[in-house]
Amino acid sequence: MSDGFEPPQNEPYAHVTSAGPIRRLAADTIDGLFLLTALFSWWLVFLPLIPWLFLLAWGQTPGKFLVGLEAARSDGTRFGWGRMFTREVFKRLFWSVTLGIGMIVDAGVLMLSRDRRSFTDRVVGSTIVRVSAQQS
Repeated sequence: MSDGFEPPQNEPYAHVTSAGPIRRLAADTIDGLFLLTALFSWWLVFLPLIPWLFLLAWGQTPGKFLVGLEAARSDGTRFGWGRMFTREVFKRLFWSVTLGIGMIVDAGVLMLSRDRRSFTDRVVGSTIVRVSAQQS
């Protein structure tokens, strides 16, 4: 008689057959795909954060870093990461709220201005300079 604290007795399977290599490989493949999907999804969540982390660390977006550009104050003095972060947040919000029209406005003002400053640059008080030109 059992009082409920004893583990159930294991009954053998009626037809015990060892799993073949094809089925085991298929099961391992499916498990691997689930794992890769989980890892990929995890990176998808954090992928948009990489440019912001880059910005906080170096004061440049990855794109600006790769092409040798940096944001500076309109008088050409160095633009710290805090002001660069503010500039990028404003730019992204401006572009998002206007459903992409802000990007067109920025490009238009940039192309039509003599000082090569976009609408975002004018609002935040920045300009984009070459890193080598700024450091000399």
